[in-house]
Amino acid sequence: MISVLFVSHSAELNGAELWLLETLRRLDRRMFVPALIIPRPGPLGPAAEKAGVSVDVVPMKWWVTEKAKVWRQPAARLLNRRAVARIGRIARERKAGIIFSNSAATFGGALAARRLGIPHVWAIHEILAGDRAFLHSFRGSRALTRFILDRSARVIVNSESTRRAFPPSGKIALVYNGVEIRSAAGERRGIVRAEFGLEEGSRTIGVVGKLYPGKGQKEVLLAFARLAGRYPDLKLIFIGTAADRRYEQDLRRLVRLNDLARRVVFAGFRPALSEVLQNLSVVVVASVVDSFGRAALEGMAAGVPVLAVKAGGLTEIIRPGRNGFLAESRDPEVLAAALAEILDHPERWPAVVENGFRTVREDFSIEKQVQGVTRILLEVCGRTILCPSPPEAGSNGPLFASFPGGGKGDGRG
Repeated sequence: MISVLFVSHSAELNGAELWLLETLRRLDRRMFVPALIIPRPGPLGPAAEKAGVSVDVVPMKWWVTEKAKVWRQPAARLLNRRAVARIGRIARERKAGIIFSNSAATFGGALAARRLGIPHVWAIHEILAGDRAFLHSFRGSRALTRFILDRSARVIVNSESTRRAFPPSGKIALVYNGVEIRSAAGERRGIVRAEFGLEEGSRTIGVVGKLYPGKGQKEVLLAFARLAGRYPDLKLIFIGTAADRRYEQDLRRLVRLNDLARRVVFAGFRPALSEVLQNLSVVVVASVVDSFGRAALEGMAAGVPVLAVKAGGLTEIIRPGRNGFLAESRDPEVLAAALAEILDHPERWPAVVENGFRTVREDFSIEKQVQGVTRILLEVCGRTILCPSPPEAGSNGPLFASFPGGGKGDGRG
């Protein structure tokens, strides 16, 4: 069996972390022994432990950040030296044959793998170049993507949109996110609708994701305000916690200004997401920073029509008019017009819902996701004589090779 040490940039349960958790749950224990490192206590830890995965907490800062916080990166790099050393110690203790980093935000696993001389796999869930890049390096996007390639045996990307930030390389492999298809919870439908004050027969728009400017909740709210008079039964639900408190306050202020307090619900984080989604009429995905678009798949899997903005990996999921709908931009007027077109033609919904459900089942299942990760892990081990365990002590070189310099390699040191 191969011991794989996974390093997460976060202990929350957002898109990248859910991808990791589902992978950890379903990796074949006859082939792999997974362990997990998280940067702080959070819901990902207990969820992984429940799946039989050993979890360690190693405090660390993000190595790359949103553009406004780039100035913090040099200091974070110094603070993370201790984290890299500790990741290395844990890898030796667990006799890890592979270190697997989940997100471009964490370099610790890559640097520890280089020091120990074992292969490193890096899963990238973020757009790293262009106007819609979510994470930025103070050295620039080219330096960042070169660093990722140089320090990895393989790089997993979650969409073609993510891949485009990288130069052509045989190390890059596409593994789409998968979501679980859950059976309809009919007995819970009335309870959920009562909790949110949804009258039977009313129509509801839902937006899934952290409350954050890049996710587009403000634009959806302004579109909803344009439609409120035309559709008096229409309601709007935001499902997700606030990543930006000021942004949440701004949303609530707009709700009050538009006299929509009785028609807009802030539902917060919902662990049983499908129970909420099954009560919606339309799921709107207005993000321009997401590299993939997990929320769109969640809506399809729940049997709900999905309207998404034409951006990022969403164009790889949705075929307009067949399995969902695309808006040309997230301008409130454009979104309002697209929503009105959907709401005015409910006769189109059954075919779109059926095709969306089929899309998830055939192209974006969790089984396909885990098969893709498994194949890559086995390929890496095949190239490294079954991924030998790291040495008990010693180092193959300096812990902090220059970024993005240092020698070229395949992540093995």
